[in-house]
Amino acid sequence: MIRFTFALVLALSLASCAGGAALQPDRSIFNLDNNYQQQSYYAPIEEIFERTVGVFRAAGYKLDVVDRATGQISGRRGATGDKGSNNDKDLKFYAIITPKEQTSTVNLKIVQVIYSGPLGNVRSEIIVDDPIMYSYSFKRIENFVIDTAPASPSAYDANDGGSL
Repeated sequence: MIRFTFALVLALSLASCAGGAALQPDRSIFNLDNNYQQQSYYAPIEEIFERTVGVFRAAGYKLDVVDRATGQISGRRGATGDKGSNNDKDLKFYAIITPKEQTSTVNLKIVQVIYSGPLGNVRSEIIVDDPIMYSYSFKRIENFVIDTAPASPSAYDANDGGSL
């Protein structure tokens, strides 16, 4: 009986080490509901998608879904306070870019994650519904400039004769 128990424990521990299929994010979080705020822009969907990605990358979010085929973008940003602050809050966002006639619409949901408990292992998620926060995000997307220009001659180092 002891050998059988030992073999079972060994088999289970080895099975937990076996590689499986890659984890996919839960795409059900992208179901449009009343928690998404919307803003439309008179620009092609590809441009609005790139602007949205650029705004959240510039804001320090680590993007986990950037799917141009479906228009889905999501990401997370850790502690939002100053360096050295004792902060137990993170932010997540979910965005879906959709086309409609001559416009592109950004559907955006921002979620605040709060850790609590003795070891910070209890997580609460609260959907942010502050209209000012969303209007700021939408304005940043509207004003974001996609850098597609090639490097200018001033970007070259003058000390090495202009070579890269």
